[in-house]
Amino acid sequence: YAANAFLAIKISFINEMAALCKEMGADIEEVANGMGLDSRIGSKFLQAGPGWGGSCFPKDTKALAKMALDYGLKMSIVDSAIESNEQTKLSMVDHIKASCDGDLKGKKISVLGLAFKANTDDMRDAPALTILPELVKRGAIVKAYDPQSMDQAKRALPEGIQFCSSAN
Repeated sequence: YAANAFLAIKISFINEMAALCKEMGADIEEVANGMGLDSRIGSKFLQAGPGWGGSCFPKDTKALAKMALDYGLKMSIVDSAIESNEQTKLSMVDHIKASCDGDLKGKKISVLGLAFKANTDDMRDAPALTILPELVKRGAIVKAYDPQSMDQAKRALPEGIQFCSSAN
């Protein structure tokens, strides 16, 4: 639990740094590269993105936080990473909306990649499960494709998303 919670925190941190860099006009990739040069930090898990998911990080962070509560302790940093991750997913919707002049109604949005990470069909807690339904709810026409996870995605995502047979 501790290792996965630490990695989830690291990803949450770089996603928050990406939001700050966006506001400041800085390049998150340059910041992440600089951070990764520090041997105490390393370069792994410093890629900003739409949030973390999968079978382990969500389960393990929640389990660690619950275990601490059972002993009368609060895992503030772990709790914050969980909250930050949910906010990161929702902020992706806001970024997309801003790219569409503030209105998603009738806008066609193409999504490449649905699983929680590349080269897998695993949809467990994938950011797409939060982001895509919210886009549809706000009136976007969402067309989605993932070469590995189409069958799983069709089962996991609600109606209103158009699944494509290729990236073209």
